[in-house]
Amino acid sequence: MKLLRLLRLLRPLSCALLAAGLVSAAPAQEVYPSKPIRIIVPFAPGGITDLMARLLGKVLSDSTGQSVIVENKPGGGTVIGTEAAVRSRPDGYTILMVSAPIATNPGLMSRLPYDALRDLTPVINLTAQGFVISVHEKQAFKTFAELLEAAKKPGGDIPYASPGSGTLMHLVGQVMNAEYQTRFVHIPYKGSGPAIQDAIGGQVPMIIDPITTSIGPIKQGRLRPLAVTNPTRLRALPEVPTMRELGYARAEAVAFSGFMLPAGTPAAVVTRLNSEFNRALALPEVRDRLVEQLGGTLAGGSAEEFGALLKAETERWVPIIRRLGIKAD
Repeated sequence: MKLLRLLRLLRPLSCALLAAGLVSAAPAQEVYPSKPIRIIVPFAPGGITDLMARLLGKVLSDSTGQSVIVENKPGGGTVIGTEAAVRSRPDGYTILMVSAPIATNPGLMSRLPYDALRDLTPVINLTAQGFVISVHEKQAFKTFAELLEAAKKPGGDIPYASPGSGTLMHLVGQVMNAEYQTRFVHIPYKGSGPAIQDAIGGQVPMIIDPITTSIGPIKQGRLRPLAVTNPTRLRALPEVPTMRELGYARAEAVAFSGFMLPAGTPAAVVTRLNSEFNRALALPEVRDRLVEQLGGTLAGGSAEEFGALLKAETERWVPIIRRLGIKAD
């Protein structure tokens, strides 16, 4: 009887100890981030997208206390880097820098090893960058209307340079031809550098190029800006009208830059990164660098808003690309 009574007295204590043991044995939940983060940039080092990734990666490292490594994976029209991100673990430790090709590649390429809208999760839209339509300083065209009038005349084919086939700058000229009966002839280059050099040198009369590479020659008077392709005027060129103002809204185009993660990444991680990058965009040193030096217009906002933009841009450009029969080189 004494033994039975003792066992009854010890039963609550043993249960409490067992519960404590179970709690201590359970693995502690990992606090994100707890190890280095990788940002994949699907372009070569030194470009606008690369500079943006490094700038924001530094801010993320400072705020989280974790190393942020920028890894450049150029090639395949951004496909190589994008596929690497898609195949990464969906744990928040691999971030992909994306830009316009994420929305245009499904039209330019017959086969892709991923579906961006299905296999990637949006985090944040960082910036929007407009393009400038410029002519060589010695060209007679003083306004965009004069340029279009010349481009509509029989035999009035006007060559224009762009950073490459399939870029939004290439597409702007082709949409002008299809929608407004102009006769612009595309001259593709391997990047903005050689394109802008030939435009400055007069080897090509017209160029459609990002504000970042155009602003220097424009300020020097070597290129004459006639229009910008984004819906609102550019801060760097407030006197230059937009395509929308001029009545050619169907040819306007804006290149976005943002971050995405592999599909299946926990929602809490997406929320944390969205918050971190929104905070980074509010910092004066980041804002000044992106707006003044990189020529971007700051975006920010929610992951859902970026997802809606990606879907809208894909649904806009893919049918246009296919209708015009444009293919990537």
